[in-house]
Amino acid sequence: MKITRGIAAATAGAAVLVLAGGQAAMAATPRPAATATCSAAALSYVQARVGLAVSKRELTIGQLTSALTQRPHVTNAHRATLTGLFTSDAAGLQAVNAAVHSDTTCKQAVTDGRTVVTSYRVYMLLVPQTHLVAASDTGTYGASRLTAVEPKLQTAIDAIADPTTKAHAQAAFDDLVAQAKTATDDFADVADTMLALTPAGMPAAQSTVDAQRAKVTSGRTALTTALQDAKTIQSLLS
Repeated sequence: MKITRGIAAATAGAAVLVLAGGQAAMAATPRPAATATCSAAALSYVQARVGLAVSKRELTIGQLTSALTQRPHVTNAHRATLTGLFTSDAAGLQAVNAAVHSDTTCKQAVTDGRTVVTSYRVYMLLVPQTHLVAASDTGTYGASRLTAVEPKLQTAIDAIADPTTKAHAQAAFDDLVAQAKTATDDFADVADTMLALTPAGMPAAQSTVDAQRAKVTSGRTALTTALQDAKTIQSLLS
């Protein structure tokens, strides 16, 4: 039936979306230790440690940039904001590295070097910002695909002649509607909430990050359940 093929296409597309995403591992970067006597060797050590910390973060930003290009359902506004953060953080980290390598005392080099962590929060903030924004935007798109096909599903169910089959299909449909709404509600505002966070607010705002991550997890669960409902309905219509 044409309606079955249409349902299959819509739910298959949403299924791909719900599997997308994932969280990158957080990594702690050792802080360069201040020394009582600032020898040339000690200053070089601090500068090398800061340079390594910057390089690692630059690599992470590059990976985030590449990953974002693979997420077509991130909204234009959110994509622009994330891209701006990638650019500004990369430039800022380079500036810190340059400043540290111009410092002539260990104390100043250590002070400047610590801003690699405190002023940018690449692992604590930028990584979860990127992943949760992409996941919520993608999930919102997936839920909208299911919501769009609901009228066609209901029409097809209404046309089922066998009362038992019709009852089973209707129950699955009712759950699909509820789960799609739950997913939509869970994903709503996650991206904007995450993008409103700043390095200066971390780690105090870690609870906000955790709350948004929990919403994305809940939304994915609901969307997965809705997809299973759609498959059930499809099999009953076949």
